[in-house]
Amino acid sequence: MAFFISKDSIKKSSQQQQTQKKISLTKNEELNKKLTLRKDIIDEKAKSASINGSVARVVFALDHSGSMRTMYKDGTVQTLLERVFPMAMYFDDNAELDFYWFDSIYKEFEPVTPDNLDGYVSKIILSKKDHFGGTCYAPIMQEITKRYAYQQKSTVPTFVIFITDGANSDKTASKEILTEASRYNIFWKFIGIGNDKFDFLERLDNLKGRFIDNANFANVNDLSYLSDDQLYTLLLEEYSDWLGLCRQHGLISQ
Repeated sequence: MAFFISKDSIKKSSQQQQTQKKISLTKNEELNKKLTLRKDIIDEKAKSASINGSVARVVFALDHSGSMRTMYKDGTVQTLLERVFPMAMYFDDNAELDFYWFDSIYKEFEPVTPDNLDGYVSKIILSKKDHFGGTCYAPIMQEITKRYAYQQKSTVPTFVIFITDGANSDKTASKEILTEASRYNIFWKFIGIGNDKFDFLERLDNLKGRFIDNANFANVNDLSYLSDDQLYTLLLEEYSDWLGLCRQHGLISQ
């Protein structure tokens, strides 16, 4: 038996989906206003960089070492997550942010969505009562590369926002992984927060021997002092250039 779906039915279904999405975004009205404003800022930044309409899988990898403990518990990380999430709202076609924390190991959590963003840190991360460890970059970098370059290979690029407050103990392995990842469509935005000099992250930014330049580094003592406009300018720095390199080498379809 053949089934006929009218244009009116499709239109009605689409309207229902949009309404449902709107409801999920407005469970916390104040948060929803902030998200909308932030997404608008990213849209303007993307237009000025000629990358509006670009699609990407967005990944947030956040330091979970002992020195970050207070920031997880006093609301700082939740606030940061709410500022990073609009990047996924803009670039990811499912409006999902893949989330990992890392210390000497790494852990993946359920994707951040409009439905679980409010209270995500307390309800989903801190509820696990995980131990805060040392600082290693290589395990999480290897996991992200394995997942997005091999297991979930796609012509859609991956945008990794990698934030840490301290130096790592596995520098050689981290350099090798970044070099390996340079052959795939994974962009690494490294951000150092706090008082560390982050000499190693700066070296990663300028690492020789890579297929293409696949990383950018910024040192920001305290992200809370940056306006949303400044934050998204920082996050998108060099991303347009990297997309151009990917196109030249056939790494993305956009």
